[in-house]
Amino acid sequence: ALERVTHNSKHVNIKDSMKNSEQLALIKTPTVKLDDGTYGLNTECRFFTDDIPYGVLIARWVGQELGVETPFIDEIIEWAGSIGGGERFLKNDKVDLEYCLSGCHTTGIPPSYGINNVQDILD
Repeated sequence: ALERVTHNSKHVNIKDSMKNSEQLALIKTPTVKLDDGTYGLNTECRFFTDDIPYGVLIARWVGQELGVETPFIDEIIEWAGSIGGGERFLKNDKVDLEYCLSGCHTTGIPPSYGINNVQDILD
């Protein structure tokens, strides 16, 4: 829906948007040249610094609060943490609130703003 509003898109669902979006096609995989002359993933890019802690992690927290399993989201968070500096946003199959709220790493999860349950988001 956001793509339709902001980019006058005609995509009717998320799958169609992901497969056919001209806007998304403009986003290239962020790479950096390594010391050996090859290229590797740039873990300093927006995906690691913003999209995970201020997007995907919020979706994971909401799912957790609603009792909805999020295996794909979990996989993304764990993968990004394993190559992007070792952030451990998840612990024992839950968002690690102690870590996320400790100041070690800033995140956008609602408890960072004093919102401790999904109902408070809706109010």
